[in-house]
Formats: sequence, C-alpha cells, structure tokens
Amino acid sequence: MWSRGYPVEIERNSTEAIMYVNPSPRHKPRPATSRKMNYETDTVEQVCARCYKKFKMTLDGDFLQEECFHHWGRVSGKKFECCNKHVGAIGCTVSRCHVWSGTRPGINGPLKGYVRARHRRGGIYAVDAEMCYTAAGFELASIAFIAVDGRIVYQQYVKPTSPVVDYNTRFSGIRPRDLQTAKKTLRDVQNDILGFVGTDTILIGHALENDLRALKLLHNAVVDTSDLYPHAKGFPLRRSLRSLSEEMLGRPVKDRRSGGHSPVEDARTALELVLLMVYRDRETATQLGSHASTLLRQRTFVPLIFYPSYKSKIFHLMKFS
Repeated sequence: MWSRGYPVEIERNSTEAIMYVNPSPRHKPRPATSRKMNYETDTVEQVCARCYKKFKMTLDGDFLQEECFHHWGRVSGKKFECCNKHVGAIGCTVSRCHVWSGTRPGINGPLKGYVRARHRRGGIYAVDAEMCYTAAGFELASIAFIAVDGRIVYQQYVKPTSPVVDYNTRFSGIRPRDLQTAKKTLRDVQNDILGFVGTDTILIGHALENDLRALKLLHNAVVDTSDLYPHAKGFPLRRSLRSLSEEMLGRPVKDRRSGGHSPVEDARTALELVLLMVYRDRETATQLGSHASTLLRQRTFVPLIFYPSYKSKIFHLMKFS
C-alpha cells in the first residue's frame, strides 16, 4: 500500500498517518519539494498542481493572485488531449490562480485527523470521492458509497474546512451551489462511514488511495481497479476509469465537462469492473463485457456474490490485504 500512495498509520491506534506520493508520471516531473518558507515576507512557496509553476501563499493560507495557464488533458502521442497541441505549448486553459494538492512527491507526514474502523461489520462497497482545491490543498467535497446490488448506501456533499479556491468542476462535477447547503463536515462523514464500514469491509474504487486520503480513512481491505486493469507501460502510469469503462463495459463515463458527472456513477463503474473481473474467463469475457451494467441492474450478480467461492475470489483480487 505504501508504494501506491495509500495513507498508513504511524503507530497502532494513532490518528496520525504517513504516506508516500509518487512523482507525477505526466510530461513534466514535479520539483523535489513543494514547500519553501520565506520568513522575511511571511510567505510559503508551493508548486502548482496543474502547471507545476512555483507560486506563493501567505502563512495564513491566502493565495497571492496569479493566473495559471495549464493543460487539463493528458498527454497522448506527445500531444495534449485537451487541445491537440504538442508538449511544451503554453497552457490552453486559464484559471484565476494557482492551486496545490496539499501533498508533495516523497514522504508526507505526520498527517493528523485520520480514523480507522475498530470492529468487524462485513460488507462490500464501492466508493468514490470528489475533491475541490482549498487553501489547505485538496479537500473532500462529495462522497458516495454503493452496495454490490447498485444501491446508494451513503451520499453526501461535504463542507470543506478551508476556503475554496477552485471547485475543480471539470473533474469533480462540483459547483458552488452544491456546497452552499452542505451541512456535514469531514468529521461528521467519518463518523457516519464508521457506522457501516468495519475492519473486514471490502472497499472498491479506482485509484482508491485518493479517496482514502480525502476521507482521512485508514483501511487495508481494498480492491483497486487501477491495479486490476494495469497500464501497459506499468505503474505509476494508470488507465483512466473512462477508458476502462469504454473498453471493458462498452459504455463511456459521462463527460465531466457537461456537468453531469457524479461520484455515484464512478463508484458503480468501478464496481462493475470488479464484478466483470470476478466472473471473466475465456468463454464468458466477450458476453459479459457488453452486458455487465445490465446484469448489475437486474441483480444477476447479487445472489452469486455472497457464495463463499465467489466472495473468496474478490478477496484474491485484493492487492493490499
């Protein structure tokens, strides 16, 4: 789990965690550090999570305004998917300020406020969290848990602890109006989740370490679809959930730019990918591939998933148990 960036507790029964963040696999490596303090001007130097340019914040977490020119798309064939321009071209998107993730490449910690389950509760849930940029970095803004039959078990908008700098709407689907009525804090959400997630509960997701970081949840029983369906060039490169859905399930994830994105959809997609892997073999892969979502809605999988032989298959898929 350490090498994949999952938060790990420093010592038993501690609320502090430590994590290792791999350098970005994108076209431009991040600098070795993202924090440099200037005591004469009372500012902290950070590295923008989007354009990788250094920028300054006050010690109180206020951003010094400076436009950020960046590419939001991935690099494919030495070109950006967002604008089809070559690597090295000036950013095609302009934001009003730089942002930072709250972490830096390498070891991060000790990080406070983490929780973990203490009791056995069973269950298998798919989870997806959406984050926005705040003065404190990436913070949880929306969360959804899905049961194996596709039911929504838990869904909430979350009130960030620090002022929002950028809602990251293109990727999160979060808009200002979504958080205006948010009542739950991160601590409230943690308490709610620990009411149904136990030490033996299996959590399913895509690049799940990001969701657990946002939730500040320490958990070992995980199935990560980014590892079940690895990138051809190996880690740290990863296939996107969108590409996996198109290839394996025969349908695209909704375009986030349209504002139709939802953590519920991502959680269900990750769940379907795991169910497909559990049941896939040479004779049934093609048949199941195009109909996995239909089978899930009809609950065809559900009676089987609880038989010991099939449940043990899910346990075998767990990379970090």
